[in-house]
Amino acid sequence: MKKTMLVLAREYRLRLRKPSFWVLTLLVPVVLAVLYALPVAAAQKGAKTTTVMVVDQTGLFDGSLASTDAVHYHAMPSLEYARREAQKDDLVLFIPMRETTIPRDAFLYYRGSSPSLAVQSTIDNQLQTLLRNAILEDVYDVEPAVYHSVESSGIRLHTQDAASGKESFTGVRTVVAMVLAVLMALALMLFGVQVMRSVQEEKQNRVAEVLATSIRPSQLLVGKIAGVSLVALTQLVLWAMLTALAVKGIQATAPEMFAQAREQQERRSLATKGEAATAQYDNPVQLVDETVRGLTAIKLPVVAAVFLIYFLLGYLLYGALLAALAARLDSDADALQWVLLVGSPLLIVLILSRLILQAPGGALAVWLTVVPLTAPTAAMLRLPFGLPTWDAVLSIAVLLVCFAAAAWLAARTYRRHLLG
Repeated sequence: MKKTMLVLAREYRLRLRKPSFWVLTLLVPVVLAVLYALPVAAAQKGAKTTTVMVVDQTGLFDGSLASTDAVHYHAMPSLEYARREAQKDDLVLFIPMRETTIPRDAFLYYRGSSPSLAVQSTIDNQLQTLLRNAILEDVYDVEPAVYHSVESSGIRLHTQDAASGKESFTGVRTVVAMVLAVLMALALMLFGVQVMRSVQEEKQNRVAEVLATSIRPSQLLVGKIAGVSLVALTQLVLWAMLTALAVKGIQATAPEMFAQAREQQERRSLATKGEAATAQYDNPVQLVDETVRGLTAIKLPVVAAVFLIYFLLGYLLYGALLAALAARLDSDADALQWVLLVGSPLLIVLILSRLILQAPGGALAVWLTVVPLTAPTAAMLRLPFGLPTWDAVLSIAVLLVCFAAAAWLAARTYRRHLLG
């Protein structure tokens, strides 16, 4: 045990001393924080006003198109005049007269670059709304406000446990399950490859042969895998802490940017439905509140603890298998191909995630949780919905047994191919 701990400490120190470890540890949180703020910043910077000159031969939309912060409408007497007066970035909206009273086509002319999809969507939505309102009033004699109020009305379905009365929050749980499964698969492959690289490096510089004179191959292997696992945990914890600090720092330096983005989101939500229905059913605070309640119901501390347990056990298993492969194979290219094969069970679970999420307690989900190579990601898909204790205990026990077998196999491979 003492020799194994010495190998563990050696692996841990070697990786902490590498500049690449600290570069990635500091760079990844910055990248994640930038990705968090980039859409908001891009929306703020890219919000420019587009002038649209409207030529409406039908008279149906005359004066009804409402200008917004993104689009300003100006009525023009003729298409030729509008084209002559239009500047480089201006648009010309032409609605031609038809024999029927209902127009079927509208043309948006531009010069230079094509207008953005957001501008096109804004114009198209207003045209559709005005045309629908005109048909309701003129053809069916129905007030548009009444129609939109009925159209926007709905009933909110609450799925609750019959005994406790708690809501299921299936949508929130599904998103959390997918995030956990993807993170688990990426983390296992990312840090598992580090074990393989470490074995390949020692295979090339003959360090393992020197260590083998005073330590058994099994002790060397277990110490190496455990050392890299501690490095992985250290990096994951640092990533979580530094990402949270970076996000809070960005929010503190530009609070008005995020406040404006939230106001715009609320305005878009309010504008999608009628006033009466909006007040009753589409309060934007409800979506945020439901998400927070759903996350609270999931018991995130328990989820984090179980995630760490499955990550450690899954990493030990995959690390042992990849270490054995690295000792057996001579070519780096061959090793990478085998990595894809070894990691394929994790990808299979992600491919079958839809079926698992539809029935978290079904036979497919249970068997994938028991099978050791698929257990880490399958358990993450089931965890937000409630992973039964016996399923978790059986899965963890199988993972431990399979890790012991994989470590024994890897030690024999060490002895035969790396040290022989």
